Amino acid sequence: MRGLSKYIVSNSVRAERCEATEIEIYCYNEAGCVSYPSFEEYTRAEKGENCTVWINMDGLADTELIRSVCQRFGIHELVVEDIFHTSQRAKIEDHGDSITILAKMMYYKDGELVNEQESVFIGKDFVITVGERRGDVFQKIREHLQNSESNVRKNKADFLAYLLLDSIVDGYFDVLETLGDRIDESEDSLLSDPDMETLHSLKEIKKDLLYLHKSIWPLRDIALWLERDRSTVISPDIREYVRDLYDHIMGAIDTTETFRELDAGLRDLYLSSVSNKLNNVMKVLTIISTIFIPLTFIAGVYGMNFVSMPELTWKWGYAAVMALMAVIAVLMIMFFKKKKSF
Repeated sequence: MRGLSKYIVSNSVRAERCEATEIEIYCYNEAGCVSYPSFEEYTRAEKGENCTVWINMDGLADTELIRSVCQRFGIHELVVEDIFHTSQRAKIEDHGDSITILAKMMYYKDGELVNEQESVFIGKDFVITVGERRGDVFQKIREHLQNSESNVRKNKADFLAYLLLDSIVDGYFDVLETLGDRIDESEDSLLSDPDMETLHSLKEIKKDLLYLHKSIWPLRDIALWLERDRSTVISPDIREYVRDLYDHIMGAIDTTETFRELDAGLRDLYLSSVSNKLNNVMKVLTIISTIFIPLTFIAGVYGMNFVSMPELTWKWGYAAVMALMAVIAVLMIMFFKKKKSF
């Protein structure tokens, strides 16, 4: 079974996508919080009473480290494999003495939207989080752990798990705020001077909103499960916080749907603007063509070169024809002007 597991892991994680694994460990209780730079130091250290441990690992390159950490806390080998299958839909599984949650975490890093899988393992006195790459949305939680007056240190692992999920949802709102600004900029550009660059921007926003929708929606089911299921890992007191998390998720879903409708409306507006521009060009060309139709007729008549055409030998024939053509052109321009055709 172990050989099969290694084969599955090696075939589900592409080496070029894996970042070096970084680990951070916090062991805390109401009295204080201690951090460890490595898993070896954590295993050798003496822990205080009623300690809760949070182990956060970013990057999937060091599969042996990830497997050894999970094994130390009794996470089943088949469950660990879910960490490396990063294209999975968000889900929750109850294993009796622990809970596994797979969620999509989204945030901006160096101007680029990051969409990665975050694996969360929750036990009575531990939480393990594993992300695909370095970077996350948990900085506020780290700060709370260093604050002696914070509620985090006064609660257990289930409260920490709630905060982690809430931070992921907060990350969605940060992404939505940025996308909302981009939608406003695209709208201003459409109203002033629509171009292909604006259309490409709207298509990128549409794609980001689609990823966001697919990431948020399954969290709704996860929050409902945490609120209604009677797992021994989640205490009844935490269910009140989970209800707030559910409302938070529904707010993100509603905002995402609103932005998707706005984006679709702006793309329709762009197509309408381009169509109106084309219609205006065609109208101008039609007016010009209409003006030249009688002029072309006159020029065609006198270009037939028949012998018995007295105007051809008349001294003022050329001037008279040119004057007639000018009068006709002016009259037609006045006609189109009166009809407000331009």
